[in-house]
Formats: sequence, C-alpha cells, structure tokens
Amino acid sequence: MTDVVFIGPSLPADEVDRLLPDAVVLPPVAHGDLLRLDVGPGDRVLIVDGFFLQHPPVRHREILDLLDRGVTVAGAASMGALRAAELWPFGMRGVGEVFRLYRDGVVTGDDEVAVVHGPAEYGHRILSEPLVNVRVALRRAVDAGVLDAGEADLLLALCRELPFRRRSYHALERTAPPEAAGVVDRFLTWHRRDPWDAKSADARLLLAMAADDAPELCPAHAGDQPIDNLHTRFLDSWRARFAGSAAGGHWVSERDVATVLMLLHPQSPVWHRRGVLAGLAEVDLHDPAVEQRAVEAAHRRGLSTPPPGGWEWLTGAEHGLDGTEAVLRVLVRAFGTTPYRSLALWMVAAPLRTPALCDAARQVAATAASLNETLVPRTTGHRRPGGRLHFRTEVVDACFARLWGCPAEGLEAAAWDRGFVDLAAFRYAAEPLVAYVKAFGAPRLPAVAAQEDTPAGAPARVG
Repeated sequence: MTDVVFIGPSLPADEVDRLLPDAVVLPPVAHGDLLRLDVGPGDRVLIVDGFFLQHPPVRHREILDLLDRGVTVAGAASMGALRAAELWPFGMRGVGEVFRLYRDGVVTGDDEVAVVHGPAEYGHRILSEPLVNVRVALRRAVDAGVLDAGEADLLLALCRELPFRRRSYHALERTAPPEAAGVVDRFLTWHRRDPWDAKSADARLLLAMAADDAPELCPAHAGDQPIDNLHTRFLDSWRARFAGSAAGGHWVSERDVATVLMLLHPQSPVWHRRGVLAGLAEVDLHDPAVEQRAVEAAHRRGLSTPPPGGWEWLTGAEHGLDGTEAVLRVLVRAFGTTPYRSLALWMVAAPLRTPALCDAARQVAATAASLNETLVPRTTGHRRPGGRLHFRTEVVDACFARLWGCPAEGLEAAAWDRGFVDLAAFRYAAEPLVAYVKAFGAPRLPAVAAQEDTPAGAPARVG
C-alpha cells in the first residue's frame, strides 16, 4: 500500500514523516497532480493543502476518478476538508473539525482556509491566519468563558472584513474599532496563553488515523452514492495533458506521445482515416470494406451530398475528386479532427498505440524537450499560449511540408488528415518537434505489425 500526502503550510514535512513514515510527501495539490499519480486499489491519497490562486485548484472530477478506481481519498484541514465536504457522499472521507464545519454548512467560503505562505524551500511558512482558525479559537474562548457569543460574533465579523491575505491576530488588534479594543485585548491575551491551530490539529488527526489504519479511511463502497457520468471530454483532456511517465529526465504526457505518433509516424494518415471511418460506420477497423460502409452510413444520414458552393473541408485542388473519395475525405476531416487542447492518446488509431510505438514516441518527445531546453534559443515577439515559441510560423510550416512531402498550400489538408482541426492546432503541436526534425530527420518509429499493414488500394495521404 502506498500513502501519498499533499501538504504544505498546515504541517511541516518532518512532522508528516514522524506521524506517517514511508508516506510519499508532495507539495500542496493543484489541478493535474492527481492524474500524474501511479496509484490503484489499496493505495491512499491524503489531501491536506492545495493551491487556490497560484495554480488552478484540484478539480472534483480528478478526485472522483481516483474514487472510481478504488483508491482511498481522504481530506482534512484545508483544501482537503473543502473537497471532502463537497464529495463525501461519493466516498471521499473527511476528517476533523474544519471538514465538519464545511460539511454542515457552518462555513461556506473557501477563503476561510486560504492563507498566504512562503515557498517550499522555506517550509511554506504561513504569513497570514486562516479565518477558520480564528472561528474555532473564538468558539473555544466562548466555551472557556472568556467571551460571550455576541463578542465572538463581533470579532469574527471584524476578521471576515479583512482580505484573506491580510488576516492575522495582529491585524485584528491593529484595525479593530476603539469600542471593540477591550474585547480584542481580552481574547488575544487568553489566546496567546492557550493557542490552538485547528488546521494543524486536523492534519495531525488525519495522518494519525492513516498510521493506525483507521477503518473510517476506506475506499468508496456500495453505501456511497454512485459516481455517474465521470468520463467526459474534460477528464479525457486533463488526463492527456497531465498523465504520463518520465523519460530521459522529462515528464512526457500522453498528449506528447499522441502528438509524436500523429505528426511523425509515416502511417498516421492512413490509420487515422481508417479509424475515423470505422467509427462512423460502426465496423471493425480492419474490415476491408470500411470505406464502402462509411459511405453507406453517410448516405443514410444525408451527408453524402455536397452543400451549395462545395465542401468546406476540401482544398481547391480537391474539388475535382470523384464523389466517393470527396465524401470520404470530408468525413475524416469533419469527424476526425480536434483542437490541440482536446487531443488525447485514445484518439490515435489503435494500430499506432502499441506499447512499442508509445515507448518510441515517448523517447522522441523527451529528446525533443532536451533539444528545446539546451540548444534552441527563444524567439522574440508575440508568443502563443504557453509561451512555447522557439520557431517562427514559416519555419514550422516549411519543416513539416518537407517532412510530409507536400506543397505549402497542401499543409492544412495534410494536418486535417492527421487529426488536427486547423493550422493553429497543428502548429502548436508541431513546433516543439521542429528542433528534433531539423537535427535528426524523421524518427525511426516501429512500423505497424505485418497483420495490420495498410490494405491494398488504400488512398494515399493528401499532398
């Protein structure tokens, strides 16, 4: 069993090591981190801290994905408490007072657990006080007879008015109106003698329960609400972007692997075409009559007659194609292309997704990343989203036009036939591979197995 703990300012890492030895300790969780984990049934993911502003926060569907796979997911103290309060009906386990406050609706704002903290190299040192800690301290002060309920409500309201970045006991003391100064002084005098950090206490409780194998920390089961409609295009896109494995000192995502196979494997256009047509016709990819079946399906659905003005998915040079071939190309391009952000490995035709081919593509992607880091200067000027601009647009286009053996005016059609919705999607995917192609030429990716070779008579790529 593997325990993975996402933690930051709520508790020092050395205390995690003491309470739960052998746990894998990671920084606060952010969007995509759970999709990178190699965990399965019997493993536990314990979420304490998570990013709110610096990085996109962990999505609910990422946690549901782990639960659906039989992984125990539990949360406490901060982001873990917040997500557990939202997902406990589906089997995420919540621990501690902060979790209960959220679950019961006493606390509703995520700003109550938000803090400003230093970087990891300084131990995520806390620079502000979470409002939930103040809330719990005020309640304890009422229980101890230091404050009455009205005074506690007053001080809580004063703290709530402070931006979360400025919340602290010192700020409360400094900004309280004169009529509240006596109440503030009485509370802080008591609190300094008997401090209490609710978030840290909850984090320790979660780790202690994990160390004791508490039965409350169990996977989702039949008593929990079923997880429906989990696997959406969003989750597929996130998994493609974040899931993957290390190669050559680089993290290579599933999307990186798909990009190499689609752009650099010489058989990509043929197998992409067959895969799309087989899906539309609802027949096996290797059916020798796949094209005929696809045309029949298009005819039944009223998709075989060109609209007035001709097909938009054909280039000027292709408008003279015979009717059947024109329909086939339009079907492949209309139903088989995607923006780069939606690209996922499952979209690559199955014959190109063998373990050997994926491993080879992963090594190409890692080598390309190394070249981009060490040898290729960045260009100046406008940068596309992600800032991955090493080569000008005309360099990217010329490189792949030579590689694919097509004229510049046929580049968009060639990109369509590899699954990219437009030149912008192609260029975003292709640019990181330009240095590799310039240095080494086309990679020697394994050919598709003999029994899956391109059927005789299959149409050549557009060029």
